[in-house]
Amino acid sequence: MDNFGFYAILFLILFAVVIVFAYIISYSYKKSRNLKKLREWFEIVAGNGDGTEFEKFLEVFFAQSGWNVKKPTSSTNTSDFGVDLILDGKIAVQAKNYINGVTNKAIQEVFTGMKYWKNNGFPRLKYAMVISTSTFTRAAKKQAYSVGVILKDGNDIREALRKGLSKQWVKERI
Repeated sequence: MDNFGFYAILFLILFAVVIVFAYIISYSYKKSRNLKKLREWFEIVAGNGDGTEFEKFLEVFFAQSGWNVKKPTSSTNTSDFGVDLILDGKIAVQAKNYINGVTNKAIQEVFTGMKYWKNNGFPRLKYAMVISTSTFTRAAKKQAYSVGVILKDGNDIREALRKGLSKQWVKERI
């Protein structure tokens, strides 16, 4: 009888280990498959000029990175004042689906938009970010640095999609 109890407990422990291992493999596979879909989606959207589709991509991208993503306006007909998305109520994001370099106008828009939304529904806003499918002009980089706006370009997005999504991707610049 003692051997039976020992083997029953051993069986239950091994069974639990197999279940946990299967869950980890399943989760890892699903995450890998989602990243592949996001990479494919980004390459379709990148530089095609469709700002709305790029914003949809970024909503999914940031949500899968662990951010709580909100749009400052509920209607596409309402002015967003230069802010397309808000992350965790703290970071104002402007999306630019461009082929050519993004100019400092985008920096000005997201910076002033962040100030506007901080006083109109998102009091915890503290940071601003411009994320683009392309690159940024020298003037845009200079102005962003001087006012503290985070810049992420197409190569940054590709790197995040290759390495795996996390909040750290944005927080490393905060």
